[in-house]
Amino acid sequence: METSKYILSIDRREICYLQWIIESYDGMASMRTINPANGEIEISISPGCKEEIFSLIKCLKEEGSIHVNKEKFY
Repeated sequence: METSKYILSIDRREICYLQWIIESYDGMASMRTINPANGEIEISISPGCKEEIFSLIKCLKEEGSIHVNKEKFY
């Protein structure tokens, strides 16, 4: 099984917050900033953890903690 990649474009002021949340789930995913000027990030998801990370992102969007402009999964 391979690591999945999830590309998001969020408000750049939310990058640190999202990284802190993502990486607090030890071993499920890691995050890196691709372009800080436009808030483009990449989340690398461990095998078997895709649904949990998608659910987490969905909850953060619904509660207004992050604002996603674009997203792409590969």
